Formats: sequence, structure tokens, C-alpha cells
Amino acid sequence: MTSEEYAGNQFELSELSDIEDINLGKISSRLEMFWRDMNNCTNYAQTKRGLQKRKQDIANYRLSIDVIATHSMIYKTSIDNSIKAFNRYWELAEDKIFTVSSGTEQFLDSFITQSIENKTKQNEQAIKAGCPELIEAVTDIDPKMLKIAIETAKNDGYLDSRVTVNELTNLMKNRGYNMMNVNGKNLWKQII
Repeated sequence: MTSEEYAGNQFELSELSDIEDINLGKISSRLEMFWRDMNNCTNYAQTKRGLQKRKQDIANYRLSIDVIATHSMIYKTSIDNSIKAFNRYWELAEDKIFTVSSGTEQFLDSFITQSIENKTKQNEQAIKAGCPELIEAVTDIDPKMLKIAIETAKNDGYLDSRVTVNELTNLMKNRGYNMMNVNGKNLWKQII
């Protein structure tokens, strides 16, 4: 099997009407035929050897080198185009998968908004009750309450990953908060 035959392998996902239409046995036999062709193995080895000189250009080199070599060979694309494609993949993975998940950021934004709304209501009630000494800064966030909320959300399945102290600190700083000790109590205070 040549790379042209493999590239035109007729595995079009748009033609699948049901998940049961997927037959991995067909793919497996095609791959086996492809890799039994000595020319394909030789081309792969040459392509991979050439990539070793480009190590500094390739994101996640050890994970990518085999896939880039195979991609370039099968789809008859230049090494540069294959490297660009996989570097774009790793950029996307870094932004969407490996960094703190957007779900964590949404949860944090929601927690801060809810906390501000609750404190605003409490302050309004304190004023109505004639107890202005009970008024708190609405933007202050209790780190213990935030930690409990994050752990609860993780345990309940709303967050897909644990949030480290460093990640949380960076997320809070990105939202204009710094941890400060106020009268012996740590608080996330919004810095304007």
C-alpha cells in the first residue's frame, strides 16, 4: 500500500450514520499493509532523521516526532507544514486542555459574583436594621470559603481537575485580587 492509497483510505466520518458503523479492524489491516511496505518504512526513517535537526522548532518534540514524520509522509506535505500543524495542535492543547480549565475560571467568576451579591444584600439588611458596624467590603473573598466551594464543586463533578494553590493565586490575581491579612484574617482583597 502506498501513501497515496492510505491517504485516500475512504474513512470518511461524514458517511457514518451510527457509531456501530465504525470498524477498527479495517483501519488496522490497512495500517498493517502500509507499514509492511519497505519503501514506507524507509521514507519514515528518513523523514524522522530529518526532523532531529529541527528539534528546537517542534513543540513537545518527543511526543510529536513520530506523528509529524508519519503525517508528512502519508499526506505528502512538507515537513514545515506538518510541524506547523502539530505546533498549532499543541498551542490549542495548552490553551484549552493543559491550562486551568475554562470550567474552573467560570466557576471562580460565578463564585466571586455570588459572593459580592450576598454581601451586598447583607450590607443592605445591616443598614435597614440600623447596624452600620456590620457592613463589610463586598469585594472581599474569604479564602477558606473559596477553598470549600472549589473542593465541593470538584467532589460533585462540576470541576474536572483540582486547582493548585499557585493556579488559584494566578487566577485571583488575574481578576485583580491579592491575598492580604486584615485584622489577623486572610482575605482576597480586590486591588483597584
